[in-house]
Amino acid sequence: MLRLKHLGHVLSRCAEIDCRYREELKGVPGFRVPPRPAESHQNYSYFPILVKPDYPLCRDALYQKLRDRGIYARRYFYPLISDFPMYRGLPSAAAANLPVAKSVSERVLCLPIYPDLAKDDQNKIIEIIKSSLR
Repeated sequence: MLRLKHLGHVLSRCAEIDCRYREELKGVPGFRVPPRPAESHQNYSYFPILVKPDYPLCRDALYQKLRDRGIYARRYFYPLISDFPMYRGLPSAAAANLPVAKSVSERVLCLPIYPDLAKDDQNKIIEIIKSSLR
């Protein structure tokens, strides 16, 4: 209940962080930032990016590079539920039946986004991503 009093600030601050990520990562080769739906209300709980094959690092290498510098991103849709032992043997769980899900699960990474994310920390995240291009 106490957090609800601050919801306006939380959403406003996360919207600023989202906007900055979008501006700074726009045009980075090998990155795709999914567009925001035009007619929607965002909760800004995640900031997903897709690491494409033309980026110098694979998603897991970027994840580790960020982690090594104290930045905790999240591999989203990872692992796929179809990879869990109780589902792995089902015909519907075969990777050949899930090509899009498998591909996305290997490329999506959620960058940190929360209202107290300092601008210097966001700069650090952006710089690590861009420095991998050099």
